[in-house]
Amino acid sequence: MHKLSLAALAHFEHPRHAGSLNPQHPNVATARINSPIDGAILQLHLQVDETGLISAACFKAYGCGWMIACGSLLTEQVLGQTLVKAAQFRHHELVEQLAVPPEKLHCAVLTETALKAALQNYAAKRNFATLPASPCKEC
Repeated sequence: MHKLSLAALAHFEHPRHAGSLNPQHPNVATARINSPIDGAILQLHLQVDETGLISAACFKAYGCGWMIACGSLLTEQVLGQTLVKAAQFRHHELVEQLAVPPEKLHCAVLTETALKAALQNYAAKRNFATLPASPCKEC
């Protein structure tokens, strides 16, 4: 086992936004992604408010401490973001902030994949061909 960095340990011991939202709600996006490398699973739920901001984010993870830390940090980072801004997220942000070692890079990649899948799920639920453009010039 690779020792968790201090930042990863904080998220592992006290995960932020662990849990789930009602996947049947029209404003809740869902994704469940499995890792073929180690069997890890990440479930992600995002709730989008009427202005297009992510107003709630929850995750459940089955896997190592790195997987839990990545899921926890992701939910913190996407809260309050537009869908367009969230779609720009890259796993490198998790790698840098949590000091994810190369052997656990797949945990960060799986987390990014779950976010992309949840955003696609939301677009499909709302009958968008793609995510709506952000009205904010800085977003």
